[in-house]
Amino acid sequence: MTSPGRPRATAPDDAAASRSASAATQRSRSASDGTRGRPRSRRTVALVLAATVLAGLLVATQVPDPWGDVGGDVLYAVATYVLVVLVLARVRPVVAGAVALGWCWAVEAAQAAGLATAVNDAVPPAAWLLGSTFAVRDLVCCLVGVAATCTVDAGAATRRRRTSG
Repeated sequence: MTSPGRPRATAPDDAAASRSASAATQRSRSASDGTRGRPRSRRTVALVLAATVLAGLLVATQVPDPWGDVGGDVLYAVATYVLVVLVLARVRPVVAGAVALGWCWAVEAAQAAGLATAVNDAVPPAAWLLGSTFAVRDLVCCLVGVAATCTVDAGAATRRRRTSG
């Protein structure tokens, strides 16, 4: 019997059971967040983001329209997805995709409402983040970019689970 305020000494079997339960809880938690196994490397994600932004800038400024515009919009959506994954490292691909697509479509809504133009007039570099004019095609480009990136990320998550044992 233990006195109040003093922890009870655990038997070796209790400690082993506690460790086993803790490991099972961790596996369950990891499985439910979609990142069971090795998590994404933040360094790799940051490098992918930098490469995507660089590619987007090159495509948007060097490739003639309409391909430069379409490619830039798709890469903007890809960069948005990768940024979500960088900030929320253990987010499931579907959730990251929903957040990224929501942001992209919110930017398009801001363009349609004229809000993006007002912000861009006050802060010209914001045009790289908010764009300038609404086009329905941009909604499709965002969907394609996010869906493709989400698919690649989900496949990578499957490979990480297989290799981590």
